[in-house]
Amino acid sequence: MKTYGQNLDNHKWKSRILIVKTLSSNSKKHNNQLKEFKNSDKDFKERKLVLYVINQDKFSLTNYTDSTLNYSGKVKKSLAENILTESEDFEIILIGLDGRKKLQQNQILLKEDLFSFIDSMPMRKNEMKN
Repeated sequence: MKTYGQNLDNHKWKSRILIVKTLSSNSKKHNNQLKEFKNSDKDFKERKLVLYVINQDKFSLTNYTDSTLNYSGKVKKSLAENILTESEDFEIILIGLDGRKKLQQNQILLKEDLFSFIDSMPMRKNEMKN
């Protein structure tokens, strides 16, 4: 039984978490956001990003560093209570290596803006230095 994907604490100090979620199966923002991130595998891997795509009560996890951890399934109730709210049809959330929320918005995030934002973080600057 895989529980790694839905226990966000398991990513702490290993991966930055990017969550793209919607409660609507036909959300244009959600679909456009996913298109925005297409062909960014190398950049996601370099920045230690894992991507959770949540659509209603289903999710998929893409781990760009270790594809053996990729999978999909149903959203656990505890995860749903933490990040799924009826207030917005679309939301994107970035959680840093320290497990803290760094960004949360309900507008499409351009990949260049995401990468610039991450690259400006102290831990990322240290990673790039080393």
